[in-house]
Amino acid sequence: MRFAIVIFCALILLLLTGVLPVGKGLSAQAVYTSPVMMLLLALLSASCLRCCLKRRSAGFYLVHLGVVAILIGAFIGYAAGKKGVVQLQLFRPVAVSGLTGEKPVPFGFEVAARDFQVEFYPPVYHLYRQLPPEEMKPGQMPFKKTAEYDTAGKEFLDIEGIGRLSVSNLWNEAMGEWTARRMLDSGSFLHRASQTPSHYGVTLQIVDGETELELPIRINHPAGYRGWRFYLMSYDQMNRSYVVLSARHDPGRGAVIAGIWIVMVGAFVFCFRKTGGVR
Repeated sequence: MRFAIVIFCALILLLLTGVLPVGKGLSAQAVYTSPVMMLLLALLSASCLRCCLKRRSAGFYLVHLGVVAILIGAFIGYAAGKKGVVQLQLFRPVAVSGLTGEKPVPFGFEVAARDFQVEFYPPVYHLYRQLPPEEMKPGQMPFKKTAEYDTAGKEFLDIEGIGRLSVSNLWNEAMGEWTARRMLDSGSFLHRASQTPSHYGVTLQIVDGETELELPIRINHPAGYRGWRFYLMSYDQMNRSYVVLSARHDPGRGAVIAGIWIVMVGAFVFCFRKTGGVR
């Protein structure tokens, strides 16, 4: 027990160093993949297995074996895993067959993207009023931002000096998006501020020999095929011409997931063990 506590303390201290500022050319990620970290995790696994030899509780066995499975799966993913970033075109889909870089990694199949969709939170509009000639300065724009209006959860905007404007008038039904600029009386106008996407997704086209299938992928909802998992990271916010995916192949992922379930089951069994004749 004391040995395990020492290992835990050493791991915590090493993890804390990962958030400290590092010198030029160094990376905090190197702390988590250093030989010292690998050694400490190996010692922690050995300590868990040693503890199992001294106890007779099923829950105790499961919890410690689950931790060992998680550590082993994580090490396999670190040693044999592959990951990288992939950019897929949308207007003219071009199939990608692997990760590019100094050492290209083939997927074993081709992947392309189409049917990109994005939804935004209700935007904020800035009100710009036309400056009178006497307030104009050389080289100054003839408009000045005087107020801003949030459309979230509102049916009308009460614009000072102009009146009430229905929020529905700011939605362009034909384009399926919020109007970028809305002209008002007296030369004033509302200008849409930058929008925050609430949801976006794309459909991946997989071609694997004679097999063809489509996999929908959304933000925080990855898609997987033949051991590869694709995560939607970002997209071209200017022209919506491409999407950026994170592609990962982790052979230890199954062991990690199994270890998590083993720990959960073991913790449940451990909580309902008999202690002194009372449940």
